[in-house]
Amino acid sequence: MVERDVDMVDETKFKYIQRAEGETRELIYDYKVCNGCGICVYACPVNAIELGPVHDIAIGLEMPPVTIDHTKCAYCGICYALCPFNAYEFYINGEKVKKDQLPLSPVGFTEIDYEKCTDCTLCYKACPEDAITRTVKITRDQIPERNEGAEGKVIIDREKCNLCGICAEFCEVFKMVEREPGPTNPMPYEDILLDESTCDYCKLCEDVCPEKAITVEGGKRLDFKLEKLADVVVDNEKCSYCAYCEAVCPYDAIKTTKPMDGELFLYEPRMYRCDPVGCGACIKICNHNKVWYVSEDQGRVHFNAQHCIYCGACENACPYDLIGVERKEYYTKENVSWEPWVESWHEALKRVVEKRRAEEPERKLYREELRGEVEEEELTPKKVDVEALREIEERLKVVEEVLKKAYVRRAIEKGNIEAFIKGIRKAVGEKGR
Repeated sequence: MVERDVDMVDETKFKYIQRAEGETRELIYDYKVCNGCGICVYACPVNAIELGPVHDIAIGLEMPPVTIDHTKCAYCGICYALCPFNAYEFYINGEKVKKDQLPLSPVGFTEIDYEKCTDCTLCYKACPEDAITRTVKITRDQIPERNEGAEGKVIIDREKCNLCGICAEFCEVFKMVEREPGPTNPMPYEDILLDESTCDYCKLCEDVCPEKAITVEGGKRLDFKLEKLADVVVDNEKCSYCAYCEAVCPYDAIKTTKPMDGELFLYEPRMYRCDPVGCGACIKICNHNKVWYVSEDQGRVHFNAQHCIYCGACENACPYDLIGVERKEYYTKENVSWEPWVESWHEALKRVVEKRRAEEPERKLYREELRGEVEEEELTPKKVDVEALREIEERLKVVEEVLKKAYVRRAIEKGNIEAFIKGIRKAVGEKGR
């Protein structure tokens, strides 16, 4: 026996549960993470997922971008595996299933080349998903030695400085002027300032700077060996493959491989209808990759396809059908241990790329036909029992007469079974018919 139920994990997460034959499967959907891209709608093999009013949600309607019919859900995990923004979680018997354990899993990932990486702050500050963490191992405040009463001057060579931010996270003398990273410029900083009121001119900042852009006049180099300043790590479960990190890294130390390839375009003849001030749904719905912006030159929305993974949320959100998203490929790796079921997963991938839903099975009524030769005696009509037919007709006439009685009809309308039975007996004269 299969039991299905829906529960709430918290105010933003729905938990769908299936219990069958000693196995419990749980699908958790976080509608605050979901941006209404609709990939799960196309991927679902049983059409259990419906897309909501994405435009209205983008401009402020508080509701889930998709709804799930738990009575139809197959709990197969396809929606979880193919969701590019991890709006789903999938558990079997209480244990979270990893995507690479399923028949197909996306191959998108972001990877750091630690031989090139200087552990600077640019990638983690630029990341719109907080998928990159930088754990500081040592700062100037943690070094007790100081040059007491030292005088000097700190000079930054602006031509060499690439605003990597290492010095500012090492020493409070340096202050980064932050800015909001965006599709036209993902750089998280716009300038660097100095506050020498706390500086003891220890010269450690000269060693910290990977560009040798800092010079300290006066003071004395402390006898302290600086080793690794920080650890930078990418969490690919949070990563949306926007490649902001790749765009800002001055050392070519981080690379992003997108899970999907495609094309993003605008229907130019209709763009006069675009209202970036009153609408801006595409900008608001693209809350993971931040691809869209208002073009100052054109006075309407535009995009930077370098950061797009062709999820399609912007296309769903545009009220005037001004945006087109074409998916050409969804890159995945195959788990051979699931060979009997892989084909249906490949079909799901095709639907996602082609943006079409699973076909509902056609329902037909079939009439059995007599096939082959039938013996003549089988087709001969059976002898009719005339007496039995006559008795049936008489009984039907009695029923007809009973139903004509007003008190019997009232009993039926009120659902009063006891009064109905009494009425029948009264009508037929207690004959027991």
